[in-house]
Amino acid sequence: MAFNRRRPAAAAAASPEALFSSLPADPSAPQELWVRQAMVLRDYHRDHRASKDVAIELPTGAGKTLVGGLIAEWRRRQHGERVAYLTPTKQLARQAADRAGSYGLPVCVLTGRHTDWDPAERARFQQGQAVAFAAYSSVFNSSPKLEAHTLILDDAHAAEGAVAGNWSVSIPRRSKAYDHVVEALEACGALAPSVLMRLRDGHHKEHRAIYLADVAKVAAAAADLEAVLEEAADAHEMPTDARFAAGQLSGSLAASLVYVSRSQIVLRPLIAPTRYHLAFEDAVQRVYLSATLGDGGELERAFGRRKIKRISAPADSASHGHGRRLFFFPHLVDDLRNDARDEEAFAQQVLTEFGKAIVLAPNDRKRQEMADHLVPEGLDVFDAEDFEYDPQEFIGAARGVLALANRYDGIDLPGESCRLVVLAGLPTGAHLQERFLHDSLGAVGALQERIRTRLTQGSGRATRAGSDYAAVMVLSPELVSFCLQREVQEAMPPELRAELRFGLDNSTGITAADVQENLEHFRHQDATWREAEEDIRQERDERERTPLPGTGKLAASAPAEVAAVEAAWQGDWEHAIEQARAALDALSGGAEIRRYQALWHYLTASWAVIAARQHPTRRQSWLQVATRHFADARAAATGTRWLAELCTDAEQLLAQPGQPTDTPSDALDRLAIAQIAASPLREDTRQFAMLTRTVQDGLAQSEAPAYEQALNALWQLAGATKALKRTSAAAEPDSVWMFDHVMWMGWEAKTGTDPDKEIPAGDVREAASHLTYASHESGQPVPAGSVTLYVTPQQRMHHAAVKVAGAGLYLVTPEQVSQVAERLITAWQTIRTQTRGQDLQQAGATIEATLRMHRVLPSQWLEELLTRRISDG
Repeated sequence: MAFNRRRPAAAAAASPEALFSSLPADPSAPQELWVRQAMVLRDYHRDHRASKDVAIELPTGAGKTLVGGLIAEWRRRQHGERVAYLTPTKQLARQAADRAGSYGLPVCVLTGRHTDWDPAERARFQQGQAVAFAAYSSVFNSSPKLEAHTLILDDAHAAEGAVAGNWSVSIPRRSKAYDHVVEALEACGALAPSVLMRLRDGHHKEHRAIYLADVAKVAAAAADLEAVLEEAADAHEMPTDARFAAGQLSGSLAASLVYVSRSQIVLRPLIAPTRYHLAFEDAVQRVYLSATLGDGGELERAFGRRKIKRISAPADSASHGHGRRLFFFPHLVDDLRNDARDEEAFAQQVLTEFGKAIVLAPNDRKRQEMADHLVPEGLDVFDAEDFEYDPQEFIGAARGVLALANRYDGIDLPGESCRLVVLAGLPTGAHLQERFLHDSLGAVGALQERIRTRLTQGSGRATRAGSDYAAVMVLSPELVSFCLQREVQEAMPPELRAELRFGLDNSTGITAADVQENLEHFRHQDATWREAEEDIRQERDERERTPLPGTGKLAASAPAEVAAVEAAWQGDWEHAIEQARAALDALSGGAEIRRYQALWHYLTASWAVIAARQHPTRRQSWLQVATRHFADARAAATGTRWLAELCTDAEQLLAQPGQPTDTPSDALDRLAIAQIAASPLREDTRQFAMLTRTVQDGLAQSEAPAYEQALNALWQLAGATKALKRTSAAAEPDSVWMFDHVMWMGWEAKTGTDPDKEIPAGDVREAASHLTYASHESGQPVPAGSVTLYVTPQQRMHHAAVKVAGAGLYLVTPEQVSQVAERLITAWQTIRTQTRGQDLQQAGATIEATLRMHRVLPSQWLEELLTRRISDG
């Protein structure tokens, strides 16, 4: 038997660029580097070979794999390092390994479970004999077995979900753990009763809403919540990935956010704490490869890095892309835009004519909708699993549709393999945190760069080389609206911006037949198309890219945001607050990112409450910090609802866990009981009779004077402190009930209106200003949580009325008000009989029991009346 003899070590090259010419590449591989590849490699070797974190930007089709592979192999030879090349999926890892092998690089593939890795391949990596190609999950898991000195991170702009997944406990509703966690959140008061009702009501119209659990209350009950997760994990009551991730959150649950929807619960930090994940943190160098690095700090947030140095794409890359795309927008076409069925039929016809297409949707629900209703009969539908298992099955098929959810990267369909891309739906909501940021928080400005990047990447799936061309059909009003925004277009690379403008211009003012004719010219690449294409080239060369508004502030705040989450993860709340306030300083003044500011104000205030619990001697100073930032959060969150159902009362949140807390509803009920106990109406029969007659007679009428007079009498029976004095001034509220500093309730009565007519925007706008008017007249601030009730028999609203309503304006019917009034009068009759002659203390218990029995504690009748928010439509 022959011995294996010692092999000479591969010679080190002077630089990654110089290494290229010495590689034993296949004949099919590039014979020389492109200019842009060489420029990037020179920049890396000259300025960044010692940088801990460096990002390289090269557009799609510009050879990122070769650039990353050369850096990987150069570091392996030069420094004797173990190097891993990571991709978002296993299929992409195998694909990248095949490509790197054709360049002459020594590679080994380590995908799937580590127990299934080929021992020989693993040994080659561990001895530094080959570059390992693997998925992100091989490093970002609870017990990584892939420990490398250098990490090459491909498609870095799409990695946020893969990285954060290591710390994301995702529990679907079908798991028993879902109910256990909801019960734990209910027990600690982290979810408002109204939220719990919506979560449990299977028919509630807000079934897709995303709620954030109260951060300070979750922190107070972190040990109990961890115990619930641990018990569920031991009982195998949640998915395997969630069980592993729960262990990663252990001890730091107070620094995590809990998002709840009817379909899922996710517990995770806002930003992945990669500083405490040694398989990532201990790497000598991390190289991020991306087709678009962005301007707003998205890369830093995605990887939990305070600072990532950048090598931008060469100047010619920014202006000239690869291949040609023809965008078209059926939603804007003259004879399609008013009928969704016509638009769908047109889209089906286009799919039939092209025969092959890739359909990209933001989530599984939308993907399935497209597969069921958009794909015409006769076309096979391929899914992500099919493509992962055997990409050639679709690529080589004559006809078919590849329908994918949230896969805007890593799919290469060059040449004849696909000539049609369908973008179905706004590319956001990849996970529950992103859905919360977009749908609930309304922080669109903070997500625009992410959406733009996905649009850029998704539209390029079938144009991978200079000779490629593909049509891009854009579906859904939300995505069309996004593309129509001038600031979005101006932030696009010049080539893509010009293609979008051309597509928009050629989708408006024309018919579906015109669009089909244009598509035929494009498919055949004939002279008519080549002449029209000149418009795209001219548009491309005339304009420069302009970053989205607010991106500079987002980029400036990213390092402090990362540092704040790192400190919170370690329980260093003082430093976390310091860094959070630094982030807010960087974010200040940007109207486009005001909603994102609201989230950071809320987190800062909540962390101050946690700090006050840990440091009682500094309680008062932390209380002041919390109060100030809660107020700033409410101001910045105006126009959204997410904060209305979270506690922003620092005093209440500072109550010790396990002790009864005084909720806003408790304080309101207690105040009403005290007011009723002290009211002269308990003893004065004549005054009580006159007041009840005024209420009953007035509420039975629709005329304004009598009804308004009734409202201005009813406040005494409801237990309010006082009502705003009426002066008959213009724009004066019909009534404002003031429950001291706890809550105010404004009233706008339109009882004499035609029930069949719409509620106009002008009346709603006036009603929305009632509490501001009352504040001006009384010289007192409006208490948090105050509301205005719009009383009318009308049930339909003008669309503009919905837009101007504001979050605290509710629609009620005259019948609802009359029912509450009648129950109050009945309860008062009992109170007057049973408490006659009793002092305030004696009367209080009887009054509370009587009001509760008749369901007229303020918390009870408010729950009845506050069911339809006008801003919800």
